[in-house]
Amino acid sequence: MTAPASPAEILHALRCRLQQRRLPAAGVLAFGDPRVDAHLPGGGLAVGQLHEVGAAAMEAQTGAAAGGFAAALLARLPGTILWIAPCCDLHPPGLLAYGLDPGRLVLVRTQGDEQTLQVMEAALREGGAGAVLAEAGRLGRMPARRLQHACLGGGVTGFVLRRWPHGRKPMPAEGNAAATRWRLAPAPSDADPLDPHLDPGPPRWRVELLHARGGRPGAWIMEAGNAGQRGPEGQAHPLRVVAALADDPAAPAGPRLRAAG
Repeated sequence: MTAPASPAEILHALRCRLQQRRLPAAGVLAFGDPRVDAHLPGGGLAVGQLHEVGAAAMEAQTGAAAGGFAAALLARLPGTILWIAPCCDLHPPGLLAYGLDPGRLVLVRTQGDEQTLQVMEAALREGGAGAVLAEAGRLGRMPARRLQHACLGGGVTGFVLRRWPHGRKPMPAEGNAAATRWRLAPAPSDADPLDPHLDPGPPRWRVELLHARGGRPGAWIMEAGNAGQRGPEGQAHPLRVVAALADDPAAPAGPRLRAAG
């Protein structure tokens, strides 16, 4: 989808694609594993609020780990998903590996971080979408506060996927109004125990919950594409916790959290 010149024109085009109703912003999106849900207020990811997902090093350029993790969460939210980004390197069929039907996506192309966040805010305030994800390198305090208020007002869950494609210089993370902030890094996958010569198993990540308002930080190894695990609502869960990780004594939590925003 080619973006019109301004956020207002983009929003006008999106209204033709969105469901003409507001989805309720109630409850939480549980991971279905107490090792994670116990770290989140209410026992899960707050629906109808803003969440930030990022990565480090090369992953911050590609957005692969953070994007896969976000897609697995989006898969469990009903309705149309807006995916807003200033570059068009997303391969929608690849989202099937994380349980997200690409047919639910509306892709929006923007011009830079500022316009990306403006369009995201407008779409959140409009309501009607199941969720809105925006790819942006920088998420400052004031834009994050506006996005959080837009989520609460429109009843839509928002995700900011922080990335710097094409070698752009990463910006330091800032503390902001997001309900949760996550950091992803790839982890080794296990081979099939029945045939170790086959390709590696499903994607795995080291998932760090850096901040949760009303909750507490934590870290886990998670695996994508686990159809056997069921969430509290009975549906297949696209994420599985492989292991809980203890705090690294060589990297105290306080300084690490400040550096991460």
